[in-house]
Amino acid sequence: MDGAANDQVVTLDLRSGQTIWERDARPFARPTLPPVSNLRTDVIVVGAGITGAFLAERFTREGRKVAILDRHMPRRASTAASTALLQWEIDAPMLELEGELGFEAAAAIYRRSVAAVRGIGHLAADLGNAADFSWRPTLFLAGNELGPADLREELRLRLKAGIEGEYLGPGDLAARFGFDREGALLHAGSAVAHPMNLANMLLSAALSRGATLLSPALVVDYDTTSQGVSVRTEAGLQVDGEILVLANGYELPPFVEARVHRITSTWAFATRPQAPGVLWPDEALVWEASEPYAYMRSTTDGRIVFGGEDEDIQDADRRDALLPEKIATLRGKLAALVPAADTTPDATWTGFFSETEDGLPLIGAVPGRPRTFAAFGYGGNGITFSAIAADMIARLAAGQDDPAREWFAVDRG
Repeated sequence: MDGAANDQVVTLDLRSGQTIWERDARPFARPTLPPVSNLRTDVIVVGAGITGAFLAERFTREGRKVAILDRHMPRRASTAASTALLQWEIDAPMLELEGELGFEAAAAIYRRSVAAVRGIGHLAADLGNAADFSWRPTLFLAGNELGPADLREELRLRLKAGIEGEYLGPGDLAARFGFDREGALLHAGSAVAHPMNLANMLLSAALSRGATLLSPALVVDYDTTSQGVSVRTEAGLQVDGEILVLANGYELPPFVEARVHRITSTWAFATRPQAPGVLWPDEALVWEASEPYAYMRSTTDGRIVFGGEDEDIQDADRRDALLPEKIATLRGKLAALVPAADTTPDATWTGFFSETEDGLPLIGAVPGRPRTFAAFGYGGNGITFSAIAADMIARLAAGQDDPAREWFAVDRG
């Protein structure tokens, strides 16, 4: 079945406030293009955020010609609002995935996530680490969703899957990290980065290999057939290619029938630089097994980035109106967790993000749309799942199978 053009375009007011990353992001340089009315390429990527950047880097590394289109300026949409905790731990615990998919599938998904973060680290090193990438351990704190006994069982499954870690009881947790909680899981292998600089690094690598970047450029029509694909922008530019990849964040075209997908809202803030001795040992990534959950990390200049309080809100005005209240709640949670911290906000922001009912991303072929692939629905693991998406879609586009194809299917549910 071929897909015709004239599909309604979905646009969202993705975020508001000022994020900490916008202040010191490295400048983004791109070559100036001569005026064109038509363009021919191998791979069309719609989206110039972190997902599109991973895809463009991967396809150009394989020698493919790539055109990237986005209605926003590169890196300036949802990527700029990321808190950039590069975790291999995903929103759905192994306990939950095992119940839904069985142990082998749950273990494979978690191992794939571990490998993805490791791959980001290797890629950052290969490209000169202009992304401020650094390795961090993670602390997964007991909460109202998973208590100490649940975390012990979660650890048992992770160890069985070959993922090393340890359980910390309340005494060990307080002694080693200063946190007053009932227990936590401690694991190595996660990381942090500057999200805008990471996207910059990847896009710059793709452009240096000949990729074409068109932004701002709003795609209004998609045409996908068994012979090829094409998109047309609001300004009348047509781009023809062999493969289309939809990586435009949370603005899913209506022909992508993602039944398990939903839009929700989140809030975050960054503190002023903390006094010496305030930050916790190893500057671990910290998140909790609670609903709603909070999470935190530190930055290279000693700030704390703290976020959470997610709510099922799709109205941007309502989301924005809640910013003062949500930041006050988050400041209270930070003060309870790190009593010595200066919780004064230096930057506050809010935005939409997408999640799925099962905590897994939407990555793969778009049913009914030949030569078309999608990468959506990342939840709290946007950057990690973006790296997985680039790997998966490159494989699928080359005619290879991927073990996660069914688990991450766009039309599942």
